[in-house]
Amino acid sequence: MVYSMTGFGAATSKHENLFYKIEIRSLNSKSLDINIKLPSELKFLEAELRNLLSTLIRGKIDVLIQIEENIFSNEANHLINTPLLLHYYNELNLFIKENKIDNLQLLNTVLGFPHVILDNITHQDQKAIVNALSEAIKEAIHLLSEHRKTEGISQYQDLKIKLKSIETSLAQIAIFEPLRIAKIRERYESELKNLIQESEANPGRLEMELIFYIEKLDINEEKVRLNTHIEYFREILNDVSSIEKGKKLGFLAQEMGREINTIGSKANDSDIQKQVILMKDDLEKIKEQVNNIL
Repeated sequence: MVYSMTGFGAATSKHENLFYKIEIRSLNSKSLDINIKLPSELKFLEAELRNLLSTLIRGKIDVLIQIEENIFSNEANHLINTPLLLHYYNELNLFIKENKIDNLQLLNTVLGFPHVILDNITHQDQKAIVNALSEAIKEAIHLLSEHRKTEGISQYQDLKIKLKSIETSLAQIAIFEPLRIAKIRERYESELKNLIQESEANPGRLEMELIFYIEKLDINEEKVRLNTHIEYFREILNDVSSIEKGKKLGFLAQEMGREINTIGSKANDSDIQKQVILMKDDLEKIKEQVNNIL
């Protein structure tokens, strides 16, 4: 089982005459990158929020909390900053009189200025808001995690298909190898005859050349290592003891790429090269998926 880093969760909460809407979005990232957008009156919540969000382990996390007020409630949650209100009003009133401007909208304008309305949130209110929002935030995190899990199921199935496809291409290479070896033998036969003649004068030359060709063309070690990487990749995918697998799988994908590239460089055969291209294509798709795995 794997978990995607992509997800979304939303929840709502109510405290007195205020409704709170929480939305959490997650995208892929190399680490846990949390970005929180809060109304100014809820800034005291940020530390608690970050603590709750740490359970998401990894990803670019965007959190948005919005407040909607019940305008039909009689409960007072704001105070008017009277000195500042009067200051703005007098200044604008003077400006309006001097410039002969209609002032019907003056009061509404002043009330919209920054800090004219002060939030009447006491320490006791803060504790109550934290309690009210904590459960909603936990619910949003839970829904996001479930979304990640659902996305992860699709990724898991796709990764298994791509791994199987690479194994199929690798098996095809084994089929083409005898013919490849025959072609190579024919190609180098005349050269070896010349080397044998030269070896009478230089006995070590033939041995050196044969070792060079064997090392240059043999791909058995690369095939074995690639198969080993695939098996370990599959083992990590099926491991239920941990949900954080993306970094390990990313490292293994790199190692698989090295073996596939080496097989391609040593192949010296068009049929094998075609299988190498297919394996590279599958591996690129695996890497794309792995980049979004938790």
